[in-house]
Amino acid sequence: MFVFSFTLVANTHAQQEKVNLDLKNVSIKVLFGEIQKQTALSFVFNTEQTQGLECVSVKAKDESVESVLKRVLANTGLTYRFEGDIIVIREQLMNMNQQEEKKEITITGRVTDEKKEPIPGATILLKGTSLGTATNVDGSYKLTIPEMKDCILVFSFVGMQTQEVKYVGKDTVHVVMVAQLETLDDVVVTGIFKKSKESYTGAVRVVTDKELKEFKGRNLITTLANIDPAFNMIANNDLGSNPNSLPQVQIRGAASLPNIGELQDNSSAELNTPLIILDGFETTLQRMMDLDENEVSSITILKDGSATALYGSRGANGVIVITTREPEPGKLKFYYKGELNIETPDLSDYHVLNSRDKLRVEELSGYYHTTTLGPEYEIQFKEYYNAVLAQVEKGVNTDWLSIPLRTGVGHRHNMRIEGGDASFRYSLSLQYNLTEGVMRDSKRENFNGEINLQYKHQKLIFNNRLSIGLNGAENSPYGAFSDYVKLNPYWSPYDEDGKIRRYFEPYNWGYWANSSGVDSEKGVPNPLYNATLKTYDKSNYTNITNNFSIEWRPMEALTFQGKVGISWQMNESDVFKPSTHSDFVSYTGDDIARKGSYKYGNGKDLKYEASFMVNFRKLFAEKHLVYAGLNAELDETTGRSYAFGVEGFSDESLDFLSMALQYEKDGKPSGSESKSRRVGLVGNVNYSYDNRYYIDFNVRTDGSSQFGSSKRFAPFYSVGLGWNIHNENFFLDNPYVNRLKLRASYGMSGSQQFSSYQAMETYSYYTGDRYNIWMGAYQMALGNKNLEWQTTDKYNIGVEGEFFNSRVSVTMDVYLEKTSSLLSSLELPYSNGFDSYTENIGTVENKGFELAASLWLLRDTERRVMWSVTGNLSYNKDKITKLSDAMKAANEKLAKNGGSNPNRILREGDSQNVIYAVPSLGIDPSSGEEIFLKKNGEVTKLWDPADRVNCGISEPKYRGNLSTMVRYKDLTFNMSFGYRWGGQQYNQTLIDRVENADKRYNVDERVFNDRWQNPGDKTFFKGINVTTASNYSSRFVQDETAFWCQNMNLTYELRDQKWMRYLGVSVINATIGTGELFYWSTIKRERGISYPFSRQYTMSLSVMF
Repeated sequence: MFVFSFTLVANTHAQQEKVNLDLKNVSIKVLFGEIQKQTALSFVFNTEQTQGLECVSVKAKDESVESVLKRVLANTGLTYRFEGDIIVIREQLMNMNQQEEKKEITITGRVTDEKKEPIPGATILLKGTSLGTATNVDGSYKLTIPEMKDCILVFSFVGMQTQEVKYVGKDTVHVVMVAQLETLDDVVVTGIFKKSKESYTGAVRVVTDKELKEFKGRNLITTLANIDPAFNMIANNDLGSNPNSLPQVQIRGAASLPNIGELQDNSSAELNTPLIILDGFETTLQRMMDLDENEVSSITILKDGSATALYGSRGANGVIVITTREPEPGKLKFYYKGELNIETPDLSDYHVLNSRDKLRVEELSGYYHTTTLGPEYEIQFKEYYNAVLAQVEKGVNTDWLSIPLRTGVGHRHNMRIEGGDASFRYSLSLQYNLTEGVMRDSKRENFNGEINLQYKHQKLIFNNRLSIGLNGAENSPYGAFSDYVKLNPYWSPYDEDGKIRRYFEPYNWGYWANSSGVDSEKGVPNPLYNATLKTYDKSNYTNITNNFSIEWRPMEALTFQGKVGISWQMNESDVFKPSTHSDFVSYTGDDIARKGSYKYGNGKDLKYEASFMVNFRKLFAEKHLVYAGLNAELDETTGRSYAFGVEGFSDESLDFLSMALQYEKDGKPSGSESKSRRVGLVGNVNYSYDNRYYIDFNVRTDGSSQFGSSKRFAPFYSVGLGWNIHNENFFLDNPYVNRLKLRASYGMSGSQQFSSYQAMETYSYYTGDRYNIWMGAYQMALGNKNLEWQTTDKYNIGVEGEFFNSRVSVTMDVYLEKTSSLLSSLELPYSNGFDSYTENIGTVENKGFELAASLWLLRDTERRVMWSVTGNLSYNKDKITKLSDAMKAANEKLAKNGGSNPNRILREGDSQNVIYAVPSLGIDPSSGEEIFLKKNGEVTKLWDPADRVNCGISEPKYRGNLSTMVRYKDLTFNMSFGYRWGGQQYNQTLIDRVENADKRYNVDERVFNDRWQNPGDKTFFKGINVTTASNYSSRFVQDETAFWCQNMNLTYELRDQKWMRYLGVSVINATIGTGELFYWSTIKRERGISYPFSRQYTMSLSVMF
């Protein structure tokens, strides 16, 4: 009775809605669209029935919708019916007799989503007709239709996949609708404000939880890189697939430069890491890597100025906004997912010599011949050769690459409990993840737990989220993988008794004399022996975070929200090596007592955050939508750490710190302390006219203790414009274009990833020199009260479109980013007592474009058969436009260095990633020597570092990915690939493991190939017996094109089976998959030097009760 009364009142109100119309020669569809704009009504009709009607002209002033429809639909053969706020247009029956003759059937049912929640307002149509209805607030419906053969009902709702259900004689038809796969969320979560996707001007990429499962990588960072190439995870050829290494990531290139010290050390601080926001509060890249993607609801990547200006001084590197799952109301639900992860080493790029070929290399290199020492030494050298040959003939051919490796078997578990009602919701989640790397005994363990409570009382909403994260990491005691790659295959790891050798007999001692890391009496240390010792390299951290928020909505258009968050983290590291470790082989004399070492580190970080926000959203005159928001925030971050090393352990079982003899030689405990405070105020206004034209404006003021006293505060702002072309009248009838949006934006943001005290005068004490009980102090660094904010100006133009019934979608962005007031080091005269101090000097520019496209090759929702293809392409080019004098001076010194590795150099006008090397014209066929080209064009055989020029850029011009999804019934297959091209790499393998190879150890098999031997030979490499080492040159710079498999997975899902309902199970999901199955590159080099790359295989099963 209640439902009937509600529907009756709603229908009566809808019929009396007033409209003002002045339309001339427009289609019926345009008329319906205009009525929808002026009212809260929606139309349901069959397009084919309206296409043949003539255009109409309508004038109405404060006329009811029902009156207008009566006039317009007269004599058209169509009639209307009000179903709440929905108007159903259908064919008019010819006469009452026909209506009475035709039997009718009544169908009832309920429409819900995948979570069993009702869907109010879903439309149900009889296919091929305009007969239909809509669901009520409970998701229930009732539909009366004529009896007919092959009756098909069409269920549709915004954001859901349209479903067609054949009527088979049952009067009750329940339907479960699933989210539409080809569309993004209608709301963009920026971490501060929630924006309507339709009127948002920023360049963002919203990643859904479904995509996180489809493109699943080794961790959340890898998964995100698999989805969007603009999120660039920089490949680390040294650390490979080490589970404990934290990757470097960038969005749209690098906006900051290393300082002088980092440049000299050929290292780089993480100055270009994007800001990461987790549920509204800042977090770290490490914490992001250890998150379980099953607990993530969505991730939004903010890229351009309009999006990142909201974060002002922190947004220059881009922003990653992570939103975790919220508790769902309803009866108690239990979710469990178990996953088995297997990793196998990928050694496809390693090609070392076997025992016989290695002996041949030594012989060709002259290791067993001498012409200067006399005939008596020839006998000794012959004995050396025979000793090695005897090992080869005995069949000793050790596969050293496999010895420190294993098949890693890890597992992951996720449990979640949630429930509640409209007033109180709760959830408890626990996750455990063990990752075993392919190096023996290397692993990473994560435990995460979270309690989320939500309470709603009238217009107030309280939310508290408590999370705890525990992490433990252990590096392999077997050492670096490169230590095994170089070992000679004719060396056996075991002695005659089957015990692990501690040293190898080098046989030819003449070539091993005075070698680093070699015992002059016993031989070459066996790295495998270290793994038998009580040695460890481990670290751990504990993170506790509590975030509380309260929201008050006094009226529908106005919302107030306050947030308070606190995060505490403690880090600890322990590295112990006993006295018998090979690191101490060279300790002799008085240093013998110093053998054995223990390094300990400890750090604590505490962060407070608080914010207050006001949101206003109101539609005026049915066309003017205004959104305004104001957010004030403050935070304080403190950190303290210390570390020390001790040495001198008499026994490996005595690995406690107090058992050491002393602090490290010439060492003492060290520590650091930091504190920074920040305040910010940001305002946002978004105006949309008729859902066609819109403007977005942000302005923010930030204050930070990290900058000079006269530059504490800085303004940041952005403006964006947009045009929804698809909502124009002239586009409403377009059968090919479903959505077309243009947008443009400009914004300014900054970066704060620098030292807390870089603008201050800092002092320290002479702790080693004291007078009685007093210590002297000295100034460590000069202050700079005028040190100002490093800022980035971002320009972006974008277009988004969906075509052919949304089968094709395309998004493209073109951008330009300029970073000015670049923080760097400025050179000072020595009379000041300091070499440099921090100043704003420098400018960096990044420009490029991003293109994303998707195509539905097959989309049959009735049979649940689908096939889609998606592709992404990203291009970025960076340029340094200005450098400090101190940086230029450091570069001039570095440019004079020799060696086989071209150290990093920065120069104005070039990219940060340029490879500077001496131009090579190749090997002279007549002499076998390398020929170089000087800057003045002169050809020479003398290598001169002053002739270094730009020989290529290590970052690719283009990178992207390709993916496809095929679904048949309950079976879904996903596959994605990554690619890059247009860049260059310095092939270190060719120079270190082939041309300059230390032939006392094992080498790359290409050591035999393309070597100069006789005059006239045209070859790539010098002769095999050349002992003079080659320096870096353009000969080893190669063009790179790479293609690899990111992931493949096959999923089978079961729902609502009879036997499942008997067990209380609603959903069962089983998945098998693989990651990084293959890698192909035009450059053939050893990949994973210290830690090899791996292939991953997964099997998972999830159950929801």
